[in-house]
Amino acid sequence: MSKIRKKITKTIKTDVLFSADRTCCICHVRGKAVQIHHIDENPSNNTFENLAVLCYECHDKTHIAGGFGQKLDAPLVTKYRDAWLKDVEHRRNLANEKAVEKEVGEFNTSQQMETKLQSHRVEQTKLKKPPIAYINSLPALKTALQQEVQPKRDTGITSEMVQASYDYIDALTGILVQLANYYSLEQFGNQSPQEFFSEIIASRFRWHYAVAEPHGFATGGKIVHVLCAGSVACDVEKMIEDMVWSLIGWNDAFDLRNWKNRWQG
Repeated sequence: MSKIRKKITKTIKTDVLFSADRTCCICHVRGKAVQIHHIDENPSNNTFENLAVLCYECHDKTHIAGGFGQKLDAPLVTKYRDAWLKDVEHRRNLANEKAVEKEVGEFNTSQQMETKLQSHRVEQTKLKKPPIAYINSLPALKTALQQEVQPKRDTGITSEMVQASYDYIDALTGILVQLANYYSLEQFGNQSPQEFFSEIIASRFRWHYAVAEPHGFATGGKIVHVLCAGSVACDVEKMIEDMVWSLIGWNDAFDLRNWKNRWQG
């Protein structure tokens, strides 16, 4: 007897995808098409605890039994999922910490975000202006982040080089979230900034893979992972540059050209 499938609500779907960074909890390869898997194989059980984000290839393995295929059973998928969610949360917290290391004055990103999310609207007049000193510190912070991941890039090992870009992208995302404190939440479609940027960055991975591999995913060799991750890192750098420009506006007291030269340099 077939089980009745119930549609996953938008709220649950968003929470599941965001918590997993829209990335397969088994292989961790960003940019791959993913779907939400029911761990207990009951399509009517749409609780958060029963759902895991898997790419198509890994999802197929949950249905393979016997032969040369090793089945990914429910307990194993649960272990992968739980470990991945903890890793994503840790990376995001670390990225936020790095982004506020040079913040001026007393400021707590998570507290301010929570305060904003509790209100349906944020009045533009109440938004803070970004501290110029923090904006000016970003080029140096970017350089420090690049130096931090350089040892992995220098190994020449594909997996290490890709992870270096992942780490760098995560850290840059922390800066995006920090700068978002100076925007109205309405600018992010009533999503949290973390959700907003996670969605955009995931789409950039998909875009670069689509361009790099016109004949399908994994048809271009392992070097494509390195190239695509590097391209996404450049995209996020440009996003930060654009946000700084919009926040500074036409402030004659700020040397935007010099800042861009330092940021791009």
